[in-house]
Amino acid sequence: MSGLTIKSSAHIQVFHTDCHMYEKKCFCDRIAIRECEKVGGTMSPAPMYAVVDIETTGTAMDGSNRIIQFSCVLVKDKKIANVFSTMVNPVMKIPEEVQQLTGITARDVRKAPLFDDLAATIYELLQGTVFVAHNINFDYRFLNRELERCGYPALEIAGVDTVQLSQILLPTLPSYRLAYLGRYLNIVHAHPHHADSDAMVTAQLLLFLLKQIENLPVHLLAQICRYKNALLFQTGECFANVLKRKQRLGEPVPDYLQNAAGILLRRNERSMQKRQTSVFPVSDKDKKKLFLHFLDWRKAQSEMMNQVYGFLKDDLLQRVIVEAPTGLGKTLGYMIPAAYAAQKRGSVVISTATTALQTQLVEQVIPLLKQILPFEFEAAVLKGSRNYLDLEKFARSLKQVQSAQTRLLQLRLLVWLTITKTGDLTELHLTKYQNPLFDEIRHHGPVSLDSNSPFFEFDFVQRQQLLVKSADLIITNHAYLVRHATELGELQKRDLIVDEAQHLGSIALKANRDVIDFDELKIICDNLLVKMESHVSFSLQEVQTQQFLTTAEKQELLRTVRLVDQRIPQLRAKLFERFVNAAPFTTVFYEETLRLSKFLGFVKENLGDIKQISKTRARLTQIFSKLEQRFAEYRNEGRLDKAAEIFLFELTEQGQSLLEALKSWERLSLTELEKLSDEMLVSISLPLNQAGAHLRLQFSIFRTKNFLEPVVYANFRHVLFVGASLRLPGSPRYMLDQLDLDYDTQLIHLDGVFDYGKQALALLVADAPDISRNVDEYTKYIGKTLTKILAHSAKRIMVLFNSLAMIQKVYEQLKKNGVNDKRVLLAQGITGSNEKIIKSFKLEPNAVLLGSGAFWEGIDLPKDKLELLVITRLPFQPPDTLLNRAKYSAIEHEGRNSFTELALPETMMRLKQGFGRLIRTPTDRGVLIVLDSRVVSRTYGPKLRSVFPAELPVKMITTAEIEEYLSNFWKK
Repeated sequence: MSGLTIKSSAHIQVFHTDCHMYEKKCFCDRIAIRECEKVGGTMSPAPMYAVVDIETTGTAMDGSNRIIQFSCVLVKDKKIANVFSTMVNPVMKIPEEVQQLTGITARDVRKAPLFDDLAATIYELLQGTVFVAHNINFDYRFLNRELERCGYPALEIAGVDTVQLSQILLPTLPSYRLAYLGRYLNIVHAHPHHADSDAMVTAQLLLFLLKQIENLPVHLLAQICRYKNALLFQTGECFANVLKRKQRLGEPVPDYLQNAAGILLRRNERSMQKRQTSVFPVSDKDKKKLFLHFLDWRKAQSEMMNQVYGFLKDDLLQRVIVEAPTGLGKTLGYMIPAAYAAQKRGSVVISTATTALQTQLVEQVIPLLKQILPFEFEAAVLKGSRNYLDLEKFARSLKQVQSAQTRLLQLRLLVWLTITKTGDLTELHLTKYQNPLFDEIRHHGPVSLDSNSPFFEFDFVQRQQLLVKSADLIITNHAYLVRHATELGELQKRDLIVDEAQHLGSIALKANRDVIDFDELKIICDNLLVKMESHVSFSLQEVQTQQFLTTAEKQELLRTVRLVDQRIPQLRAKLFERFVNAAPFTTVFYEETLRLSKFLGFVKENLGDIKQISKTRARLTQIFSKLEQRFAEYRNEGRLDKAAEIFLFELTEQGQSLLEALKSWERLSLTELEKLSDEMLVSISLPLNQAGAHLRLQFSIFRTKNFLEPVVYANFRHVLFVGASLRLPGSPRYMLDQLDLDYDTQLIHLDGVFDYGKQALALLVADAPDISRNVDEYTKYIGKTLTKILAHSAKRIMVLFNSLAMIQKVYEQLKKNGVNDKRVLLAQGITGSNEKIIKSFKLEPNAVLLGSGAFWEGIDLPKDKLELLVITRLPFQPPDTLLNRAKYSAIEHEGRNSFTELALPETMMRLKQGFGRLIRTPTDRGVLIVLDSRVVSRTYGPKLRSVFPAELPVKMITTAEIEEYLSNFWKK
């Protein structure tokens, strides 16, 4: 579109006047908003909104960039009134990346007016309106820079940011990008990153958000308005205008909410209807009758349901493995029979690998089950307490001075609390929880609760634990399962289904890893003592004068912390002298396994100090618990001044940090050490030649043998293991060892639903350099080969590595080769968090993702979200880590070959999981390229290749042939 276009159902007049008139008007109308000291003017109760979006040659506001498209949608009286849109000739080259993003080229703007000629029209158009934009800080400020460049004064009209409104009113969304919001709200977005389309979507988004504000309860509106000045421009006035109107009407709190000491919460309503048991649909005919309106029919899924239900009814079989290939629908394949079994035999515990997968089950699968099943059932979620919000701490944080960013987060939480029934912070779908507020408001478990608190009866952790007692399905994660198996099993009254079972072993190893950091303990003690004894700021002395502590209590607290502060450095020095100083320093990081007999000798020599610290920890637990309870009572009764409240809050938080750091101290108990099994590892670590380095003792199991069965499985009636990768060709014992199962455990393999012969292709490159001989040559080869692949393929591509260091090198090479000029280059450890990278990869059609570690598994990228997968290096684990040395040594000690029985099967499993990222649905198509020639050249190559599906076409080719094979595959 070139020139001006005015689309309107009502006439809009465009004024063309000289600059002096605007200067006079501006100075007459200028209003200083002193209270909030914000850019912009006042906002009337029923304003005309000017929803603006601009496209520019770049984002820098240093005068080097220009506007290439301006669009404005006028909104009045809850409807769109007018639309104004024009291309703008920037009189400069439009960068290639901007053209790719917006689709706007030099041809589109060649005959368009200059901004200098449009400035008067735009300036007049916006007068008397409220400026609205999705990310107002950019559009408002950039437009003002351009107006000032043309001789006009900057706009001083009110402004509203739809990003912040969306974050507050839609607190659980995973993204607030305009494209995502449009899809979420079913708003047609014809041309993303085109100003006219973006402005129209933003206008419709604004109308939706204003309606949402109208639906907020008066009490919640009042809370938001209390902190409205933390929001950008006059965004907070959107809430204030509605509040004034609602206060006049005197609306009550809605029935579905309750006021908990000033915070509105969703009522915890539970169905009291008596449940009726239903007969499980064994035949295909019965299943189709029940499920066909909700599910695509899959014969293998029906078979899996029967197998699972039969096992849960069987009183003889106790352990069964079900391997259900990707695409079969394994989640419903076990959830439906589990729900039926729970009606007759009691609760079923379902454990999955991560809290994210837990959330997926709760948000996607449970609602579907409630539609499908002909009976009611209860589902409860169990996670570690730190996943939940502590209402008492959150209420306290609202009263403290906070940054604007933290206030915005608190407003999101206030709205979320009227929605959530669980208080689970993962419902917010944040990519990271780095704001200090989260450390402040996370739950620390039932033991941290004050029974006198007004929030005690509403506590989320207690609510979940109460729900578990009556739930049919209890959904947890592997880490929680390993730590709480005894209470979850309820004396073998419950069944257990382990989903993503291939991860249970590795998670169990991590869950049983304890650390004692001697230097961290010393730092925490020092900070506590400085705080308590300060002569220049608030201290225990001032708290004592307000009759919060007696002299005896103050002295005991100081004496107890001092004891830890003195004994810890002494023990550290002895540890260093005995185990570190005597060792040869050959690396910059010292880490070594301690012989158990030698370590026991050290503990016996220092048993007095160790026991003294154990007793002190127990006493500190009592002291800080008592302090927290008294603090809550005094605060509620108004017996403390503000300074005392802040001091005591910080003191109790630091006290909890000390107790947390001492949590693993019981590992030094002589009784505990003498009970250690052969699978337990004690190690010591210290970075060398580094100031302030921390000396750490670590306790962990290095394999799950003789651990998972007695500690986890023995607590349940039946245990079912489900996963897509639970067996390896030629290595039948590998997964059984990882899961600590008998070698005669029944394994049921279900047929897959994919046609790999037509859907996929594997290209194994035989002439790649051998990485084991020359890493630099191999790195250059990877960079050069990837550049060529990307130049000839526009498909979304994921490249898997074994290390972040290699990603860094290849990323730099690709940038040097100009790949990032044409493709969105995402790299783990470089361009953001893993969550942010995955989100961007799904949204950008020309994205390239360089990842390692977590990217090998657990990521669902169906259809065109991933069509080309490159594995740069076979995923062998580094053999020299402390854990791997211990595992390999134990196998060798048993007279077995550690490479063929552990290292190779581990790599095969990882390779199988990596390939599993490629084909996720029956309509997917994709190509795997392996750039490690060892898969072809080494004697173990055939075993590695055996993990691919039998019907997958596998071609051994040269690097030069890659392009031809890719081209032929996509032509089919």
